[in-house]
Amino acid sequence: MTIGEQIQKIRIEKGLTQERLAELLDVSRQSVSKWELGQAIPDIERIIRMSELFDVSTDTLLLRKQDESLENPNPLHLGSVYLVVKDFEKSVEFYERFLGVTIDNRCRSGNKFVEFYIDNKCLAIMNENNIKGHCTDLNSPYKFVQNYWVEDLLQEHRRVKSLNIGNVTDITEAYPTYHYFHLTDPDNNIIEVTGSYHAVQNLCQSCGMKLNESVLGVNADGSANHEYCKFCYLNGRFSKDESLEDMIESNLNFLDEYNKGSGRNLTREEYRDELSKLLPKLKRWKER
Repeated sequence: MTIGEQIQKIRIEKGLTQERLAELLDVSRQSVSKWELGQAIPDIERIIRMSELFDVSTDTLLLRKQDESLENPNPLHLGSVYLVVKDFEKSVEFYERFLGVTIDNRCRSGNKFVEFYIDNKCLAIMNENNIKGHCTDLNSPYKFVQNYWVEDLLQEHRRVKSLNIGNVTDITEAYPTYHYFHLTDPDNNIIEVTGSYHAVQNLCQSCGMKLNESVLGVNADGSANHEYCKFCYLNGRFSKDESLEDMIESNLNFLDEYNKGSGRNLTREEYRDELSKLLPKLKRWKER
């Protein structure tokens, strides 16, 4: 097992997303991703800090052996359980006394929620008055919410929708660094799934068109391709052998259509500038 694989394994065991670990280490999420992919190695200061956060020795972090029998292929990781309460401060006091955790040991965000960590899991007390449109229907008698996190929110959203086991909402942005979708169980309880999500994931990874079921590309076996549109990718290959510059110029032909659909009024040069910033981030061009 590589150092990166060891970091990823322990991070997941501790219930941390890449974003949360990056925040705790004062680095970017991309840095954590590169470590775990083996594209870079953290410096000694970060290794020591991780050993403290994970509560393991540096030797354990760097030399730990993989027990394949303990591997869990499930992409879902339980992040926390929410209890949605009406009297927030009274409930916080109750759980502080019940759990023996003082105010110095809890994470507070105004009067919106408080998190208690027990056995590396999180019990969150949510203030009902501050979660309209986010966690649950205020008229519902169900005040229990499960929260799970995944590495790839878009991929998980597609997986859950394909199961057809309950109502699934669209991916929603609570704030710039927090995206989620909801699944309701047979009793109308809420299951919230959050994780890494970037807007470019929902675009054709060649031309930047917004993807939906009607414009998905087609693989060689006839199945749908969720990365490319049908205009760029058909029968398992790209429809044209073109350069990034060719793609930008091709997209400029659809400026009027883009402006109409987006409600904007970009000039040709302004649109070219946006395309020049967006397209290099897409998979087809990043891999060249």
